[in-house]
Amino acid sequence: MFVAGILCRIVLAASLITGFWSIGSAAPEAGKAVAVVQSATATGSNGNRKLEAGMPVSIGERIKTNSRGQVQLVFTDDTKMVVGPNSSLVIEAYLFRSKSTVNKFAVKALGGSFRFITGKSPKKAYSIKTPAATIGVRGTSFDFTVRRNGEAEVVLFSGEAQVCGNGGCVEMKDACSLAKAPRRDNVSLVRSVDQRNRSIRNRFPYIVSQRPLRRDFHVSTRSCGDLQKVLLKTEPRITGSVSPRAPVQAAPEPPAPEPPGEPGNPGNGGTQGNAGSSPNGGDFGNPDKGRSDANKGKGNNSGKNNG
Repeated sequence: MFVAGILCRIVLAASLITGFWSIGSAAPEAGKAVAVVQSATATGSNGNRKLEAGMPVSIGERIKTNSRGQVQLVFTDDTKMVVGPNSSLVIEAYLFRSKSTVNKFAVKALGGSFRFITGKSPKKAYSIKTPAATIGVRGTSFDFTVRRNGEAEVVLFSGEAQVCGNGGCVEMKDACSLAKAPRRDNVSLVRSVDQRNRSIRNRFPYIVSQRPLRRDFHVSTRSCGDLQKVLLKTEPRITGSVSPRAPVQAAPEPPAPEPPGEPGNPGNGGTQGNAGSSPNGGDFGNPDKGRSDANKGKGNNSGKNNG
């Protein structure tokens, strides 16, 4: 009876807050998908359905994408969330305060990459749970990831956030700061710029490029510096022997032109000289080539004195 009384009070409180949620009715809508890249699904009290742009999402539903899927969500308080590829989250609580604000907005990120931009609700209303940490929002925008081992990483863009895990909490105030929350180690701020850049390159796709997102889901990433330099700086270096490139052979020089033949001896009073020498000597003493136009007689001494 005691447990039943508690359940009744919980249901009554939910009914008063939401205004229409009752036993046996569909879960109240929390927002809608404004852009969807397939494949993405929503699973909850409304069943398992393929999620498409314009469809509502409700309290208790699990949003899941495959390796190519992506969902951009806008909630009724104007909070925006991106569920990246190979990602999954559950909308745990969404308790209305008014038509445009909520008293509690809690989601549980099970794995993958996400973007979160706060809406019109009070700062203390927001809570994001991961297997290793809880992210408290202080009116801000940030990206976060949940790795397969449960470790969470958060990169802040504006405002402030608090990340609580093993060993306490860390406060995030600096733009492009990175907090890491391992499952079996203390939560901490990453001080190494190289380590931060490596994490951005490998696990934060929407910092590397915001092109897949609608314009109203973009944030300023200038605080992270020149992203092209970030990517180039963290490219893996090539180790080991590298085969040298084959030298480019120069084109062969053209053969030298043959020297011109020696001029022929003057003809005997004729207008044309005797034939000159042939490179192979075959024309020496050729009486025909020793003729002149004026004197068509034989060449001198059978051409012995010819060129």
